[in-house]
Amino acid sequence: MQLDDAEQIRLSQELALGYPIPQPPLYSWLSWGLFQLIGTGLLALTLLKYLLISLTFWLIWLSSDYLFRHQQTRILATLSLLLLPSFAWHMHQGFTHTILLGLAIAMTLHALLRLPQHHTTVDYLYLGSALGIGLMAKYSFLLLMIPLLLSALTIREYRKPLLQPTIWVTIAAITLWITPHLYWLSQHYQEIYSSIDQKLQVTHKNLLQTRLTSLWGFLTSAIAFVTPWVLLYALFSSRQLLNSRKRTHPPSTQLLSRFYWIVLISVVLLSLFFAMPHFKVRWFHPLMMLFPLWWLSRIESDDAPSNPLVRWAALFTLALSLLIISVRLLQLTVGPELGHYGRLNRPIIETLEQLPTPPQSTLLKTNDHFLGAHLLSHYPNHSIAIQTKLYQRDLSLPLENCLLFWDNDEASSPPTLHHATAQKEQTTKVGKVQYRLNTAQSPNTECP
Repeated sequence: MQLDDAEQIRLSQELALGYPIPQPPLYSWLSWGLFQLIGTGLLALTLLKYLLISLTFWLIWLSSDYLFRHQQTRILATLSLLLLPSFAWHMHQGFTHTILLGLAIAMTLHALLRLPQHHTTVDYLYLGSALGIGLMAKYSFLLLMIPLLLSALTIREYRKPLLQPTIWVTIAAITLWITPHLYWLSQHYQEIYSSIDQKLQVTHKNLLQTRLTSLWGFLTSAIAFVTPWVLLYALFSSRQLLNSRKRTHPPSTQLLSRFYWIVLISVVLLSLFFAMPHFKVRWFHPLMMLFPLWWLSRIESDDAPSNPLVRWAALFTLALSLLIISVRLLQLTVGPELGHYGRLNRPIIETLEQLPTPPQSTLLKTNDHFLGAHLLSHYPNHSIAIQTKLYQRDLSLPLENCLLFWDNDEASSPPTLHHATAQKEQTTKVGKVQYRLNTAQSPNTECP
């Protein structure tokens, strides 16, 4: 279990208009729904994750029908996601809201590309839902939404349907999606803003050199997001990309080209006044996920890509995917033997299974959020307290005592034990590391 998974297990115990994290609540709502169907735990989160990923690939495939003339190019475009680190590696470990963001990006592109040819109310509702889902997936969706819509308004084929009266259906759909959370956000904007500001550390009182360094950091991180894909395709199509300026491109290609022009100009202008000390590659999902589609749409010619080229690209993608899966399996199995021990290898559930099941009248308590998520997953019928937050409380069942849990995680400190009794330690060996889980009973007076 990763930290983001543990966070979702804790947050998704209840439905709320917002949660104390700098992210919208839609992913947590979906997690809550699956928890109700198949139970709280990693299985539900894994099913949700790969369902969203599968839908993303499917929507990219559907979008490629509006962007490309040849089946071979459509295949290359869909496979391109597997050559982006965010999809090839991070989607298997640590991403939650970003996976939903990827789906919203693919859905928005598909809805917008359809609009010149399909003008029914359902199509406008689809576009509004795509934008609403994006805004409820991650706040950073605005980085895609604003420049993409501006780009569409500069192209006659997209501007005409976007300025029709039916666009109010789109606006109404967006409003329905985001209004409940906007109400919550109006009550908690200071803590969310503070969290985002602490994360980004945007400053404006700095030297020109600092701003140029920040701009360079942005550009290198953006390129890193599409590596190794961009290196592979630069080998055989960089000349075609340069020569593509001489050709007339369809509106769908112009849409992506102008999107990136708007992004580039905006970034350069902002860098004249603001700077950020660092950029994380995974932040570039809204800006760079569509980059391979733009590149391929620019270089596609009247002739379809050769079959050997498609086979070679497919084999390279397959080999890289198998390598990543192998590394992941090694990380989970023999990683601790090789000295690579982390949260992913911590045998919390295995250790909990060795303990006798406490009575349901016992409150299970821990100060460790990560350990607490495992308690929620393993003991679905018990009242559990994580720090001062109480979960799964059955008011019809009086609490007789508390059972305190803590482990040898250096990130958390053991609880203060005033009247604790029956203290025990359960040890599980993982590779060269011993995981120790401690428990102690405490009287009812110390229960929250």
